[in-house]
Amino acid sequence: MNTNKLYFNKTCNYIDKHLDQKLALDQLCKIEHLSKYHFHRLFHLEVGLPVYQYIKLQRMKKAANQVYYYHHLSITQIALDAGFENTESFSRAFKSLFSVTPTQFKKSPNWTPITENIKRENSTMKSSQITDVKIQWFEKTQIASLSHKGSPQTLHTSIKRFINWRKAHHTTPGLSKTYNILYNDPNTTPEDEYQFDIATNITEKNLTSENNLKENKHGVKLKEIPEGYCAVLRYSGSDDNLGELINLIYSEWLPQSGKQLRDFPCFIERVKMFPAVNQNEAVTDIYLPIQ
Repeated sequence: MNTNKLYFNKTCNYIDKHLDQKLALDQLCKIEHLSKYHFHRLFHLEVGLPVYQYIKLQRMKKAANQVYYYHHLSITQIALDAGFENTESFSRAFKSLFSVTPTQFKKSPNWTPITENIKRENSTMKSSQITDVKIQWFEKTQIASLSHKGSPQTLHTSIKRFINWRKAHHTTPGLSKTYNILYNDPNTTPEDEYQFDIATNITEKNLTSENNLKENKHGVKLKEIPEGYCAVLRYSGSDDNLGELINLIYSEWLPQSGKQLRDFPCFIERVKMFPAVNQNEAVTDIYLPIQ
C-alpha cells in the first residue's frame, strides 16, 4: 500500500469540489479503496488533520473568503453553500473557529485560525513536480498595480481595495489578467520590509494612458513587467502549497538549469482564482525571470 504524502490527493480534491454537499465517510473510503477502520488513521497521519476537521476547515476557509470579498452574497447563501442547514448553525461553527460572527469578520477579518490549522500538502512538494518548467518569452506588459507593504496578515485589505478599483474601472478578472509580483518570501522577511503587488494588465478597452492612474483613492499606479525570458510552471491547486513550489524552482530547478536570474522579482498570473473556482481547480502560472 502506498503511504506517501500524496496518497490522499484524490480524496482531498473530491472534498474541495463537493464542500456544498454531504460528504459521507463511505464515499471517501471508496476513493482510496480503504475500509473505514484504516481510513481515519491514515488520513490523519498523511494530511495532518482528522478528516471531518479537514472538511470543516475547508468549508470555513471558503466561507470566510465569501464573507469578506463577496458582499453580494448573503450570510444565508454562504451558509447553504458551506453545507449548513441554516444560518444559526453556520454562525456557531464560524464563531467557534474565528471567535467572531460572520458579520464581525466582514468588518475586521482574522485569518490566523485557517492559516495555522490547514496543513494539507504543506510538505508534499516533490522534485518531480518541477520537471514541467518551460522557458518562454514574456512580452513587455503595462500593469495597473497596487503595492501592499507591511504584514502579510493584512494583505486582504489591499486585495479588497484593488478589487474595488477593478470594479470601478471595468477590469475584472473576466476582462483582464490578474498578476501578483512577489518581491520577497513572507516566511523569511521582516513585516516592515514585505511587499506584494496586486495587478492587472492595461488594455485598450480599459485604461489607455498614465493620466488615468495619476490620482485615485485606492493607491493603484502604473507599472510594467519587462520583456524577457522566464522559467514558467503551471500549478493547479491551493495557494497553501504555492510558496513551497516557488522555493523548489529557486533551489532545485535554477541550479540545474545553468540559467541566471534577471533583475525583476518572481511573479505569477492567476489564471483561475479561488474562491471563484474550487481550490483544487485554481490555476496559477509561475514566472521566474531569467537571462
